[in-house]
Amino acid sequence: MKKLLLILLVLVLFISACGSGSENKTMEETSVGGISGNEETEDPKALPKPNLKDYNLNGRSYNILVQESHGWVNSRDFEAFPEMSGEPVNDAIRERVIAVEELYNCVITPIYSKAVVTDARKDVMAEGNSYDLIMPQMTDVSQIAGEGLLLDLNVIDTLHFEMPWWSRNACENLSVMHKLFYTLGDVSLIDNDGIAGMIFNKAMIVNEGLEMPYKYVYENKWTLDTLHDICKGLNRDLNGDGKMDMDDQYGFITDKQNIIYMIYAGGEQLVRKDRDDIPYPSVDNERVMGIIDKTIAMFNDDTAFAETTVFGGNYAITANNAFMNNQFLFRLSAMMNFTIIREMESDFGFIPLPKYEESQEGYHHAYSYASPGVAIPITVPDAEETGAVLEALAYYGRLLVLPAYYEINLQTKITRDEDSPIMLDIIFDSGTFDLGLIYNFGGIREMFAPFVLKNANTFPSAYESIVNKINADMDKIIDTFRSLG
Repeated sequence: MKKLLLILLVLVLFISACGSGSENKTMEETSVGGISGNEETEDPKALPKPNLKDYNLNGRSYNILVQESHGWVNSRDFEAFPEMSGEPVNDAIRERVIAVEELYNCVITPIYSKAVVTDARKDVMAEGNSYDLIMPQMTDVSQIAGEGLLLDLNVIDTLHFEMPWWSRNACENLSVMHKLFYTLGDVSLIDNDGIAGMIFNKAMIVNEGLEMPYKYVYENKWTLDTLHDICKGLNRDLNGDGKMDMDDQYGFITDKQNIIYMIYAGGEQLVRKDRDDIPYPSVDNERVMGIIDKTIAMFNDDTAFAETTVFGGNYAITANNAFMNNQFLFRLSAMMNFTIIREMESDFGFIPLPKYEESQEGYHHAYSYASPGVAIPITVPDAEETGAVLEALAYYGRLLVLPAYYEINLQTKITRDEDSPIMLDIIFDSGTFDLGLIYNFGGIREMFAPFVLKNANTFPSAYESIVNKINADMDKIIDTFRSLG
């Protein structure tokens, strides 16, 4: 992880859409306030030259089956909307599509579906060729990864996963036995909206006479204990009605089920892989127990914490309204919830999720399992040609679309100080994917929330009750991938 110098904050080359930094620059290590960083020694705007093969699709439609917009998923990766002309991300999407269409003499055509996996499966089983790419949510594409319906992306020569427009983290973490049937990179923006991060209210910091949280990050003291200590005593009955509700003040809000993001923030994962690229469960250890203990204590401290639902209604909106009304100090949520508070009068800042302890190496953030995975059906007539267009979409996504999203939409329109962009760098640069979160082996994804609700760390018994199912589900996936040759 790295802290970028302020003069480089507008450069997106350090940020991968899936959490890995660019490796294609000569760096000189620096350190500021306990955060290691890098200083450019060559042109920081220079992307590596893409190896885009020479194909001519003769004007045909290049069809991409994508998830219809729902919830926080805004499917806008391949279609610019005329009514949004002049909006930077929208215009960049249009430029990306035009560039790829001109390069390969094709027409990029998004096809929206509420059931991408179902539609893709039907088409492949019927030996159709309706789609060049499919982009279901990670949890959905994982369902067909072992059905023999998708190509192994690792063997397509026109895809170059070492390039910075692909997520190294996704490519490494989403494979099983070195087979990669879906991945993610700068083809899509949606994963950026889904990464977990934190915001804080600077007006409340000043009013309460507290230190700016940036100080703790720079001094390597931003931990679960620090967050809890800051928030203690901030829950207050402002209107004096004897109850804590949507009209009152709070220290820290999130959903209690987000305990899982604290586990990731502590550098732990539900599943890791061995040297043969075979997954195994990795949460049964004392460190995870410690993270759970501290999170339970914080989430059940009624002087410091409240669930987002305290604000009622559609709390994605009501919680943002309360934040803009200076009613709570910290919020943990998906990044998309933070992009709609730009009209807030009071100042606010971004902050990474806290470490478990100061000795922890680096910060860690999880991408949502609802992020779209890119996959290629086995029925495409020319895998190399399909891969070439996909490579171009990822490259131009990095060159055109990601800078508009990150530099203009986040860093310019939303951030209000010189520290928040540094914090955003930390958040995006430390994102990770986890097969356990995506496949939900044995129900492991839902195992942690009950601990918080019960205010008791019952992890050992809970894990023991599902460990056999975890291993059985994992063995099934391993056997399936092995059978695919």
